[in-house]
Amino acid sequence: MTSKIIEIELRFDGDGTVRQVGKGGFSGRVSRPTLAQEIGYLLHRTITGPEDVLPNPEPGGPSVEGTFQLNISGTAHGFRELGRYFLAFAELDSSADPDHHQHFDAVRSEDGRTVVNIIVRKGPRDGD
Repeated sequence: MTSKIIEIELRFDGDGTVRQVGKGGFSGRVSRPTLAQEIGYLLHRTITGPEDVLPNPEPGGPSVEGTFQLNISGTAHGFRELGRYFLAFAELDSSADPDHHQHFDAVRSEDGRTVVNIIVRKGPRDGD
């Protein structure tokens, strides 16, 4: 196995800590990635055998009937920006908000035929 060490700057809106603001409100989040047209996706239905199990789209929500294939494509810069976002999300101190999440609404596929609302969720810090 080969490994590579890279230096990366993580970007937060605020100081990297989620803080409660009033009743039920929170401030602090990860800055949105600057992807422009550098990351795209296409969602395809797939045919699978009866032994496959589908995850729920949301905890406690109903399952989706059918299976899907999600193809994500991008440039090296686009994937670096996406990686930077997820690393910052992992490092965000969200202990003040046990259900911390960020929305990416109406994310359109490359061909414009599919619209997905993506919610990225993070539970309380697990001591890492």
